[in-house]
Amino acid sequence: MKIGLINIALALYKNKKFNDLKKILDLGSKELRVNYDQLSYAFDQVGINYNKKNFSILKKFPKGKRISTEVFWKELGIKDYNCSDINKKSKMFIDLNFPLKNKTLLNSFDLVTDFGNNEHVFNVGQAYETMYSLCKKNGFMWIFQSVYGGNGFFNFDISFFEGLAAANNLSIVYSCYLVHINEYEQFVIPCNKDLFSVLDLTKIKDISISYIFRKNTNDNFKYYYQYNVNNNSSPYDIIFQHNYIPSEKIYVPTQGMSKIRSKARKGDKDAIDWLRALGKKI
Repeated sequence: MKIGLINIALALYKNKKFNDLKKILDLGSKELRVNYDQLSYAFDQVGINYNKKNFSILKKFPKGKRISTEVFWKELGIKDYNCSDINKKSKMFIDLNFPLKNKTLLNSFDLVTDFGNNEHVFNVGQAYETMYSLCKKNGFMWIFQSVYGGNGFFNFDISFFEGLAAANNLSIVYSCYLVHINEYEQFVIPCNKDLFSVLDLTKIKDISISYIFRKNTNDNFKYYYQYNVNNNSSPYDIIFQHNYIPSEKIYVPTQGMSKIRSKARKGDKDAIDWLRALGKKI
C-alpha cells in the first residue's frame, strides 16, 4: 500500500465514507510501502490523530522490516482485520481461481481490497465474482490494478470497472488513475484517458487505476457484456464524472420500468431507490 492509496483511504475516512468499517479482508498479503515522513504528512493533512510509535520502523524505509497494512487499518478503527494469500501463511486461504468453498465467508466483510492481487489469478472473472460474494451489502470493494506496465496476467482499464458496476448495481464511490514515477511515489489524477496524451511514458514507471465500489444488493454476481449480444441493447447508459472525489453514482436500468414499479409497490427497497434516483413516481 503506497502513498497514493493511503491518501485516498484517509480522504474517504475524513469524508465519513470509511468511518463505520469494522471488518476488512485484504486479498493478498499487503505491506505499507511508504516512508515515515510521507505517512506523517498524509495523516496531518486530513487532521487525523494516530499513534506515531506504531509506524516508527518506517523511518528506515525502504530498509528494515515491513509493516502489514493491518497496522494502518487499525489506526482507522477497523478492529477485525483479515488477509487471504495463496501461500497459505495467512490466516485465511482462498483460491480465487475457483468458486468460494467456505460459505461462512459469504457477505461478511465491510471492505474487501484487491491491491494488485487479482491480476495474478488466471481465472480473473471468478476472482471478482468471489470478491463480490465476500463483501457485505452496503460494504465496499476497492480494486487497484495496472493499466500500463503491470506484472500480472492482465491489465485493466475504465470499461472493465464501469461494466462491473453497471451489471451488479454497484455504486462508484471513487475512481482515479495513479501515475507511478518511481517505485514508491504515486500521483493521483482523474480517471480520464485523454490525460494520457500529455504524459511522457518514457519517464513513468507504470500507471494504475483504482475504483471503490459500494455493494448495494446481495443479488447473484452478473457478467457485463461489453457489446450488444443477440441484438439486445444494454439497459445502461455510462456517464462519467472526472472530479477528484466525484459524487457517488449508481447505474439505473432504463428498460422494464413497469416491472421496477411493480416491485417498488410491493416494498422492494432497491426498486424504490431506482425510481427515486430517476425522479419517477412509484
